[in-house]
Amino acid sequence: MSHRWHLAFHSGFSANSDLRAAVDAGVPIGVVAPLLSLAKVMLTLPRFLDASGHVFIDSGAFTAYQQKREVDWERVFGKYESVISMTVRPQGLSIVAPDVIGDQNGTLKLWEHYAHRVKHWIASGARVIVPLQRGCLSAGEMLERAKAIFGTDRFCCGIPSNLEAMGIEDMHTLIGHHDFHILGRVIVTSELSAKLQALKLGNPGAIMTADANWLRSRTRQIGVAVNALLPDKTTPIPDSRRTRAVRSILQLEAYDSLLA
Repeated sequence: MSHRWHLAFHSGFSANSDLRAAVDAGVPIGVVAPLLSLAKVMLTLPRFLDASGHVFIDSGAFTAYQQKREVDWERVFGKYESVISMTVRPQGLSIVAPDVIGDQNGTLKLWEHYAHRVKHWIASGARVIVPLQRGCLSAGEMLERAKAIFGTDRFCCGIPSNLEAMGIEDMHTLIGHHDFHILGRVIVTSELSAKLQALKLGNPGAIMTADANWLRSRTRQIGVAVNALLPDKTTPIPDSRRTRAVRSILQLEAYDSLLA
């Protein structure tokens, strides 16, 4: 099945030089909340949003899971809320609600504890991605619980694709929702294609977006490009060779999406 995302976020762009390149290229940008400096949440990302850009801010829960450490949720929420308060266009911002990877009960407890914060983000106009973790409840039942806890269906369903990935049987339980985001996967494999087909069958016309680390698979390519560049002496404040290399490759190999 052919598929084109409404938005495909280029994740991994939290570093200064990489973020500068992504902003210049105008692609949908993905960053991780704990790695964002004050300047990024108060200036760089709000200005990009104001200029019709699209930003995805991940909570960092997946990395915390891999490193077996707790997420500092107050720190994460502070980054979200700084960006929301500084942009005139919060509808271009996608943020991830609190969750525990592979732990449905733990995720539900976080939703209940922080429901007032999530409701505030939704009311602000930001697009809140609510990850539906696997467990005893089906994905459809988790979606109904989320609606009850947050008092609305005006949020995006997050579908895990890496560790604890959701199976196709769960996709068939998601019926009649309007917005979905595949967490951590942009390239459509045969397995993901079947899942997307199931989602589209039960949710015709729904928005479908995704994010993946664009930089990781291009580490060597970027290194070669950096080494081939000479220092920029044409501008008063020259871009780094890294910024120039990443920007040039982005212009050729950005993820394909409808709104990019």
